[in-house]
Amino acid sequence: MKKMKKITSVALSALLMAGLLASCGGNGDTSEPASGAAGTGEDGSTTITYLMWGEPTRTDSMQRLADTFHEKNPDITVNIDNAGDNFGVKFNTLMAAGTPPDAALVNELAGAGLYANKFYENIYDLIQGDSDFLNNVYNKVADPVKAPFTMSENEVFALPTMNYTTLMFYNKDMFDAAGLAYPDGTWDWDDFREAAKKLTVKEGNDTTQFGTFFTRMIVYEQSWFFSSGLDVISADRTTCDLDSQEAIDAFTVMQEMVHKDGSAPVPDTTGGSQVSNISFDTGKVAMQLFGSWMIPTYATLPFEWGVAPIPSGPEGRVPAAFPNGMGIGYGTKNKDAAWEWIKFCTSEEGQQIIAEEGLAQPTLESIMDSDAFMNASEKADMSIVKEALLEAKGPNAVARWAEIGGNTDSFINTAMDRILIYNEDVKTVLEEEVAKCNDVLKEVQAGEVQG
Repeated sequence: MKKMKKITSVALSALLMAGLLASCGGNGDTSEPASGAAGTGEDGSTTITYLMWGEPTRTDSMQRLADTFHEKNPDITVNIDNAGDNFGVKFNTLMAAGTPPDAALVNELAGAGLYANKFYENIYDLIQGDSDFLNNVYNKVADPVKAPFTMSENEVFALPTMNYTTLMFYNKDMFDAAGLAYPDGTWDWDDFREAAKKLTVKEGNDTTQFGTFFTRMIVYEQSWFFSSGLDVISADRTTCDLDSQEAIDAFTVMQEMVHKDGSAPVPDTTGGSQVSNISFDTGKVAMQLFGSWMIPTYATLPFEWGVAPIPSGPEGRVPAAFPNGMGIGYGTKNKDAAWEWIKFCTSEEGQQIIAEEGLAQPTLESIMDSDAFMNASEKADMSIVKEALLEAKGPNAVARWAEIGGNTDSFINTAMDRILIYNEDVKTVLEEEVAKCNDVLKEVQAGEVQG
């Protein structure tokens, strides 16, 4: 199967942490600095660098943003440096050389560790000192989208410029064949489980179609835990609550769907955390909880599909938010120009371009109502996506997230493997792995921010 080329916000978390925090001094790195000179010219103009990741086609879309920004700010030119898969290594190299990018993309999970290790500036005072931006833009962004980039009452390291959320993707052909109504906003997790059973097809001892599929990363299933009233990482970032009874209950249902109902396959370790020889895009799975960034990727799938809201739990329906932000490189000499750039990308004009270019879902509700957003997909009902974006809850990001839940061998994801693959006792597994998470969180609280 062709694996996804797009670097998703979650997959990048492990890349960033491994490539950056494990080698903050840049030892052994021979990567070249970012292309394009930055600084002030003889005419008083300023050229800044913006470091990003993503497939090459995203560079052209970002360039439209940069060109429009330059038209409004002719004294500032933005050089786009798309480092792709080498983003983490490139960022580390630039910081170690004392030549930070003036601005850089950041995701919702790795950012906390990068900020703690002085890769991004604290922009709290810039936000508060710009009343027009504060009142007319920043305060109109939903708090859950800002939360991953807000470390304390007076610490903010990025502006949320692009957003994604958890959706239920479903195969319409499979629902039609089973005579089932498509999922909707009335579903809870019991409905999800029962539908998964009915959508599972067997031929003899072989299962040819599964009702659903679980990844090996907590972030994709975290909406299940959010809807049970859990935070995964507490709001004060001191504890992990996945050893609670609510977490035990949720994990037990997932485990039973794999090992009792047979409606979900045993997760495939050969395909990594997200992809598998049995997943939604293979046409062998009827429903999958996944990120809204897959909407354009799934556009060419050879079957009819749609999106539905995440099922509800005891605390209602709580999709997960996956915002990406833009921050200012720590120590840049072009802080003011970088601030103007990241402000523009967060503004209605910048957000409109982001929506039109399909870079991501916007963070401002006013742009979600635009034709560019509402007509972004022929398959997905974007009104459902908008509703999920506005309902979504952002993660309480922490330094050293890679150890806790970012990497496939992190403590939380190891717990998922032990429960979903190896069918171990849920309570015992969670108690053991969460204790390790809490030990790391204690170290982070003590200032040990490098794993």
